[in-house]
Amino acid sequence: MRIRYETARAMRSRLPRRRFLLGFGGALVGLPYLESLAPRAAKAQDTTVKRFGVFFACNGVNMDRWFPNGDFGALTEAHLAGTANEPLTPFRDKLLYPRGVHMSPRGWGRDGGGGDDHGKGMAHKLTARFADDEEWLALGPSVDHVIAAEINPGADGSRRPPLNLMVGRNARYRGLDFSSYSASGTAVAAINNPWNAYAEFMNLNNDGPDASEAAARVSARRESVLDLVRDQFEALQQGPLSAADKAKLEAHFTSIRELEQGMTNSSIACGDASLTERVSPYEGAEEAVEENGQYAAIAELQVDIMALALACDYTRVATLQFDHGAGGPIFAWDGMDHEYNHHKLSHGKVKDDCFGDSTDNGCADVAGYEDMLFAIDVWHQQKYARLLEKLAGYSEAGGSSVLDNSVILYTNELSDGKDHSWLDLPYILAGSCAGYFKQGEYVYMADYEEAPHNKLLNTIVNAMGIPSDWFGVPEGEGGSTMQGGVYDALIA
Repeated sequence: MRIRYETARAMRSRLPRRRFLLGFGGALVGLPYLESLAPRAAKAQDTTVKRFGVFFACNGVNMDRWFPNGDFGALTEAHLAGTANEPLTPFRDKLLYPRGVHMSPRGWGRDGGGGDDHGKGMAHKLTARFADDEEWLALGPSVDHVIAAEINPGADGSRRPPLNLMVGRNARYRGLDFSSYSASGTAVAAINNPWNAYAEFMNLNNDGPDASEAAARVSARRESVLDLVRDQFEALQQGPLSAADKAKLEAHFTSIRELEQGMTNSSIACGDASLTERVSPYEGAEEAVEENGQYAAIAELQVDIMALALACDYTRVATLQFDHGAGGPIFAWDGMDHEYNHHKLSHGKVKDDCFGDSTDNGCADVAGYEDMLFAIDVWHQQKYARLLEKLAGYSEAGGSSVLDNSVILYTNELSDGKDHSWLDLPYILAGSCAGYFKQGEYVYMADYEEAPHNKLLNTIVNAMGIPSDWFGVPEGEGGSTMQGGVYDALIA
């Protein structure tokens, strides 16, 4: 079976004109919700826009130090203190931890299908579908594409696919590279170059007559996209806006400027010693963005792009994947100086054929690997916290934030990477999705195989306003632990 994947760019349709400024060369800059400009009828109605996001990490976590401490119930600071999730403490009241969810279809060969446990973890996590035997590609669409097909705005009444982003190398080895699927066997190669993602978001790659000149100005002279719409921005500020809307508009444009400065100051835009020549923002940097040393800088840029895209209604569904199954970078930044990549450390072993607790044939543990895994988990949660902070900073009608009206799912390829475990998966739901989900709680779900993750995905589908009785492998076709309906224990 030949791998079929679609680039995110190829799947994009034209940007909607709602709440956008049109700049020179067709550059579109999204605006936050401005109450002063809303039609009177809209002000009197529910104008809530729901969003769904996925923060997808790989290789499992240090299970001893990941979940909240203490009893189930209301989350306190003590629950998160000393855990990998301590960076999320400022958002404690907006978090929901379901404990005891397992993957279905299951791993360890329980439910069949293609792929080793890493492959199943990647293919199943957002699809709840089996993978094919040859390429380990999921045999069904992922939840982000299912939701986007129903709620994502598009041109002429169509629906735009989700925005799929990633950090790390992309699309080279079967299903281990992918978490998002537009259809059975059709994986989506997420955008791993933040300049390309930014060009998509700002519509700098359109076919308008001035597009090439606009792109050249932005690329060659690092001219801000905001400068392309400056006149319209100033005119809008002079319009019938409240003081609150003017402040919101200024904060929004400041955030875009900060994002651009982060790109301009990074070696992604300027090149580094490994590049033979300077590259434009739209081409030529594909190898550079996959270098280990670029990983930390790209991660923050992708987080910021995801937040802006959701807040500006460029998309209502987005995913961000950190590297790929059975892989990952060598973490050598932010106080970490690891010798081995994430996958090797997740097993605690240097050799690739070591599994579990075996010490035979040179399979001794790497000294201190548990602390290294914990440091990696903390780093991931710092990026998750950055995403939540950005979304919480965008206010909407009625005083709520974009985060309040969203559900941002943290998920992982595995739970305990050393054992390839599909049990007791690390999940977080951040944001109430406009009041649908409980907030600030640590919820007991099940001890073993009573809480399949396909039902969690179906609960999210319903939270987004899409009635659904079942998600995943069609009922009766396999996946013995699968369940229909929603998890009432998570609903407010």
